[in-house]
Amino acid sequence: MMNAIYARVSTLEQVEGYSLTDQVSSCRSRLLSMNALQIEEYIDDGYSGEYLERPALDRLREDIRNKRIEYIVIYDPDRLSRNLTNQLLLADEMEKADTKLIFITHDYDASPEGRLFFSIRGAISAFEKAKIRERTMRGKRTKALSGKLVFNDKAFGYDYDKENSMYIINEAEANIIKLMYNLCGNKQYSLRDIMLEFKSMGIVNRKYKPFTLSNIHRILINEMYAGTKWSFKHYGKKMSQYKTKIIPRPKEEWIPIQVPAIVTKELWEAAQKVLTKNKFLATRNTKRDYLLRGIIKCGCCNRSMTGVCRVQKGIEYKYYVCNKNMENWYLKTDKCTTMHIPASLIEESVWKALCSFIKDDHDIALYIPNVKKIDTTTKQIERMTSYYDELSQKRSAIMRWFRDNVIDSTIAEKELQEVQKEIVATATALATISGKKTDFFVETSNITADQIMANTTFQTKRDILLKLHYTVYVTKTKNHLDWYLGH
Repeated sequence: MMNAIYARVSTLEQVEGYSLTDQVSSCRSRLLSMNALQIEEYIDDGYSGEYLERPALDRLREDIRNKRIEYIVIYDPDRLSRNLTNQLLLADEMEKADTKLIFITHDYDASPEGRLFFSIRGAISAFEKAKIRERTMRGKRTKALSGKLVFNDKAFGYDYDKENSMYIINEAEANIIKLMYNLCGNKQYSLRDIMLEFKSMGIVNRKYKPFTLSNIHRILINEMYAGTKWSFKHYGKKMSQYKTKIIPRPKEEWIPIQVPAIVTKELWEAAQKVLTKNKFLATRNTKRDYLLRGIIKCGCCNRSMTGVCRVQKGIEYKYYVCNKNMENWYLKTDKCTTMHIPASLIEESVWKALCSFIKDDHDIALYIPNVKKIDTTTKQIERMTSYYDELSQKRSAIMRWFRDNVIDSTIAEKELQEVQKEIVATATALATISGKKTDFFVETSNITADQIMANTTFQTKRDILLKLHYTVYVTKTKNHLDWYLGH
């Protein structure tokens, strides 16, 4: 038989002054005074006492069930658990295994009186924890109501003034935020377009990595960048030791905190409209097949058209709808005069027309606009020159970041070495290519008339239409449907 010491601290308790060393030392002294020499330590460092899922406690309970423990010494009942029900459960397990439980701060016995006192102590411990939590939340709420940030969440675009609990605009990062909002709100770029644009410009985040779609989306939906940071929007409810569920609060409980604005409120709202539109019209939201998706436009307002489906009495009716009319449903914009177009009608009409062109022995090249001459050397030089310029800008940016103490010398030196290698390699390649004779070749589509006529499945039809690079322009009134192909 051996004897056990159990000690525990949570992260918060470590800050408040609890010491694992003191707990273990006191428990060991008690066991040695009892001539109990075989001692095993079970220590949970950084685990809440509210839940039973703790690595060291799991091992201890297993050893208790196997009747390997004679004495267990714990500094205080709340080190075992802060939950009264869990305290009683653990104490009962120990009693059934004939394991004796000892606390340093007070005596414990399994008599009715001892269990009553133990229960009272557990109830008081739970009450104290609830009061501490309530006081903490009240203090945070008061701080938020006074217009100060509750904590520093290290938001991109800002530095933190700890003394005043407020953000300070970081100009270098703020310029990236402004560019992001301008591309989205004014130029109506999608998240993917912004990500690719940033990547081509060499723009990186604080970790010197490219911005991801989720990074960009979180920034664009955050009203903080327009001057209002909402506090107490959510709260975390612990479901277990390792799982916390984030639950939204009612909007009336939110607390607005005014912070320095990086973009205007108007630009932020414009970005929200673009994000809403893009989400509503996203390709991934298309649950059904539409042959002309992405290549059909309204002949009246030149806007793209989206495939929609209505189900009546179990039958699906698919249509193409002008995006201007789609936006009218949720943004309340002006409507377009083009009516809903039955998908089967326009798809069959376009495909039959394409086939008839071929049957009439028209030159297939007339309907394949990507037959062209390409100066390969010139194109290569243009691409490599552009890449060389990007590398030079990146080198200048790294040096500027070092001068502004954004990065230290070690990181700057490493980044500069890598960029310099790329610059030398690119310059060498440019010099080699520039000395070559210009080479022309003709790039043609691999589509033949036979392929167009023979391939009749949905996917092959769609592949052919996409390779032809045509746009289908359609107008429809109550009694008339008209369409034509364009580039």
